[in-house]
Amino acid sequence: MTITLLEDLARLKSTKSQRLYQHLLGQAGPVAQKIDGFTARVQQIEMAAMIADAIKRKKNVLIEAGTGTGKTFAYLLPVLQARERAIVSTGSKTLQDQLFHHDIPLIVATLDWPIKVALLKGRNNYLCPQRLENSISMIRKDNDSRLLPDLIAVREWWQQTTTGDLTELADLQGASIGSLITATADNCLGGDCPKVSECPVYQARARAQEADLVVVNHHLLFADMALKEEGFGSLLPEVGTIVVDEAHQIIDVARRFFGERFSSQQLVALCRDIRVELLNFGNDDIALQLASENLGAVVRLLIAEFEKTPTELELDQLLGEPAIALRIDEVDLALGQLIASLAPAAVRSGSFAHCYSRALRLADYLALLTEAGTDDDNIHWLERQTQGFTLHLSPISIATLLEAEFASDKSWVLTSATLSVANEFTHFKRYLGLVDIQERIFESPFCFVKQVKAHIPQDLPLPGTDRHTRLLVHYCMPLIRSHNGRTFFLFTSYRALRIAREIFEAHVDLPILVQGSMAKPKLLAQFRETPGCTLLATNSFWEGVDVRGADLRCLIIDKLPFSSPEDPMTAAQFKAVIAAGGNAFFDHAVPEAAIALKQGFGRLIRQESDKGLFVLGDPRVNTRRYGKLFLNSLPEMEWLESSEQAVNYLENLHE
Repeated sequence: MTITLLEDLARLKSTKSQRLYQHLLGQAGPVAQKIDGFTARVQQIEMAAMIADAIKRKKNVLIEAGTGTGKTFAYLLPVLQARERAIVSTGSKTLQDQLFHHDIPLIVATLDWPIKVALLKGRNNYLCPQRLENSISMIRKDNDSRLLPDLIAVREWWQQTTTGDLTELADLQGASIGSLITATADNCLGGDCPKVSECPVYQARARAQEADLVVVNHHLLFADMALKEEGFGSLLPEVGTIVVDEAHQIIDVARRFFGERFSSQQLVALCRDIRVELLNFGNDDIALQLASENLGAVVRLLIAEFEKTPTELELDQLLGEPAIALRIDEVDLALGQLIASLAPAAVRSGSFAHCYSRALRLADYLALLTEAGTDDDNIHWLERQTQGFTLHLSPISIATLLEAEFASDKSWVLTSATLSVANEFTHFKRYLGLVDIQERIFESPFCFVKQVKAHIPQDLPLPGTDRHTRLLVHYCMPLIRSHNGRTFFLFTSYRALRIAREIFEAHVDLPILVQGSMAKPKLLAQFRETPGCTLLATNSFWEGVDVRGADLRCLIIDKLPFSSPEDPMTAAQFKAVIAAGGNAFFDHAVPEAAIALKQGFGRLIRQESDKGLFVLGDPRVNTRRYGKLFLNSLPEMEWLESSEQAVNYLENLHE
């Protein structure tokens, strides 16, 4: 039996908030009148009313809003209606821009009072005019013409832009000039900078302090919390409400910002900045120049040593390796020599004085991060990067760190399409320490039973081997060929992706695109434009990727997305769960994987007109006792038993 929107609305409690949002978000309301193609949804109306009541009573709410619920308008409208200062934090800079430039203006247009809205990003998203001029000067003195045209183009753009937001420079995204034109917390001169009055970062922060609504991302939100935790000034204004969209991401983000970090890039950047300032003085300090060059050389040796070490070894084991210990001692000695040479130079300029302070701080962090071992509360781990590394000391639990924030006199609205596991929030609440919070699941308005069929390939070996990947790819070839739409093939490892790519490249009749072959926005644009295309990708495409309008008809996920037990943070979480008397696999690994699977599945259906086949290449959901939890976390849909049924469904999908 089909239940109409009016019948759904009739069942709502007739509270003041619900009557208001039935009017505002109803099919004949002001939002519908302002927005072409707007569809009223009972889930959106109920969600908005719930958030409005929570803001009024200064309560916290935890909301899972299924795809198509319209959660963005459902939180924006009550936040703006409350007429108190608020922050909205999103999962990415792309979503920030979507909110600021599109969604918020649409909602503001339905209101009859002025609202100041500000967009605030991290430092590396804004041009640093001082570093731009320094870099141009350095490259000209070095007679290095490779990067000069790009830097001159940036300077021309700087003379026209009103924001200094580097997102406007899409044409230069591929150029390797980012570190030459942006500042970090380490190298920003702050109030001592000669160009502070025209600094885009300071101007953006000033606008944020005056705004009614500030749009940030999770990294900036938790960087702000970490600063306040350490007793430093806040980047963000005091507000009455904080909305955290894509809230499933914040556990990992918070761990990074409430820990300590030390990177090779910090040392490389310090040496580069000293070199720039030496050029301004005509390279008249040979001792400082040699000390800087020596530090750069030994850092490169340490990077190379880390690259040679086995990836499965934990950081504390690596630090005990004689070759690594030797290289760290060399870096420590070289940094000490640089500090000694910087001390007399610090009186010559503000830049040298700032470099001296940075060097002292980095020496402290080097000592901390190369000596501290894993304890009951923290995990000591190495993040390997292309031509670099970062040492981390991260808290295993962030619950106690966030407890005071969630208990404050502001309202927290935590929402995402994927927060629950089998309709329970237990996992998410435990890791964030959420106790006194209202919770609700708003199901997607999409009819997945009608829009999706699902299939698990028969007779596949257990996943985790090259043989499984090869057999799965060959099994899926007829499925991919059976329709003229597009296919997403998502993998849980780069190794599986490489194997799949080799097989697809042997089938020249199948157009493919592969993650990493070009910038992500360009890759998705080409995917939309290429008929019959298959996109091969890994975890960065499991969420936050919307290919609406691309005629996506088939989504294939190679296996259940369990985290590797060799991952340092996963191993630490396992130990913590066991120490608390729990089961590491069922209490941590399974819920994490279930949420990740929901994220991956969410790529397939983005609107009511979408239809497609979901293929999961992992027979364990039917043979292991944890399988039902995964199935119960996915929407209800029909599971096809044979490949013939799956091929037939795809062949007739749009007939």
